[in-house]
Parts: sequence; C-alpha cells; structure tokens
Amino acid sequence: MARITMEAARRNAGLTQDQIAAKMGISRSFYNNIETGKVPEIKPVYVYAFCQITGFSTDDIILPTESTKCSQ
Repeated sequence: MARITMEAARRNAGLTQDQIAAKMGISRSFYNNIETGKVPEIKPVYVYAFCQITGFSTDDIILPTESTKCSQ
C-alpha cells in the first residue's frame, strides 16, 4: 500500500478534524497542529489513536513535519 498523509487518511475515513479530535480526546486546534506539522514531535499515543480510528497502520501514515508542510 502506498503511504498516505494524515489529512488524506482522515478524509478517507470520512472524518472532519472536529470528529477525529473528539475521538482522540483532544481539541480540534491541537489536532490541526498535529496534522499540519506544527507539533515538533507527535507522541506515539496520538499516532496509535489516529491509526486505530482511521484503520491505517503506522507504516501507512506519513507524519507531518516542518519540511513536509506546503507553503501558502
């Protein structure tokens, strides 16, 4: 399987940022910071929860970093 970004995996699961944040037990703004690479190091517990919710494995997910963010 090809690797996929967190945003694409979330959308593939049919979830909004509000919905996935609620399922993960975090705020939408914190989730947004994770998805957009503003969190310097994502705790494994968040990656695990994200994968459990979306059905992707940790090997499938491309974790965002400052270098993977698109400039606007």
